[in-house]
Amino acid sequence: MFKKNLVAFCMLFLSILFIAPANGVLAAGINTNVALPVRKGGFVFRSQARWLRATDDSTSLDREVNVVAIPNVLVYGATPDLSLFAIVPYIFRNVKFTDPSSGKRTEKDDNGIGDSILLGRYTVYARDYPSGTARFALIGGIKLPTGDDDLEPITTESIDFPLGWVSTVTWDFGRHELDADFIYRINTEADDFEKGDDLVYDLAYEFRVYPWTLPEVGAPNFIYLVAEANGIYSQKGELDGKTIENSGGHTLFLSPGIQFASKRYILEASIQLPIIQSLNGAQVETDFILSAGIRVNLP
Repeated sequence: MFKKNLVAFCMLFLSILFIAPANGVLAAGINTNVALPVRKGGFVFRSQARWLRATDDSTSLDREVNVVAIPNVLVYGATPDLSLFAIVPYIFRNVKFTDPSSGKRTEKDDNGIGDSILLGRYTVYARDYPSGTARFALIGGIKLPTGDDDLEPITTESIDFPLGWVSTVTWDFGRHELDADFIYRINTEADDFEKGDDLVYDLAYEFRVYPWTLPEVGAPNFIYLVAEANGIYSQKGELDGKTIENSGGHTLFLSPGIQFASKRYILEASIQLPIIQSLNGAQVETDFILSAGIRVNLP
C-alpha cells in the first residue's frame, strides 16, 4: 500500500526528465522543452540536480519523502532539423514514515540508476525574423526499464512512449522568449502493474535583464529571469487488473528561475511551487522541487 500511495508522486517526478537542452547563448525554459536547434554534428550535454520534497500526508503514516535525481542528458544534432536525446538519471530516495504496527518512526534509503529515455525531436517549422525566430517541433521516443529495482515505483519494468510537440518563439532581438510543450506519455503494463498514462504541459517565459542593450560588436554573457507554469495530469494506475484508487491526479507548478548564459555553457536554477494539487485518494503532496544545473556545448 505504501508504494501504491506514491505512484502519482513518482509520475510527477518522472515527468521532469523530458527536458531538452538548448543551443548557443539563447535562453530556454528550465523545466520546459524547447525547439531551439542543435547544430549538425554537434553535441550538447546537460546535467541537473533536482530535489523533490513531499511531506503533506493526511494519513497516520505521516510520510516524508525526499528524492534527489540527477538526469544526465546528451544531445546530438543528426541533421539541421533532427536532434537525438539520451537521458540517464541517477536517483537518491529517502522515505520516513510511522510504522503502524510499532508506532515507531522508520526510515528507508535507496539509490541507483533510473530508467533511461531515448528521444528524437524533429523541427517541422522554422522561420527567422529581423526581431526574432519561431520554431515548432515534434518529439517522440521510448522509456527503457534500465532502473534499479529498489527504486520502484520510480523505476518500472514497463516500456513507455512519450509523444508530443514543442515550440519556441523569440522577439525583440532575443530579450523575450516563449517556450511551450505538450507531451502525452503512454505507459504500458509490466509485472501486473500499469501506471496510468500521463499528460505533461509546460509554458515558459524568459526575459533578458543583462545586458539591457546588446553591443554592436561581440557576444557578451547574458542573465535571464525565467517564469514557468508546469503541469501534469495522470490517470489512475492498475495492479493485478484492479484500479489503484490512491494514484493519479493533476498538479500544476509555478516555477521562477534564473539563468546565466555564455557562448559555451548555461548555468541555471529554479524552484517549482505547487499551486494546484488535485490528487486521488491518500497521497503525499509535494512541497517543492528545487533544481540547479549546467548545459554545455561540446566542441
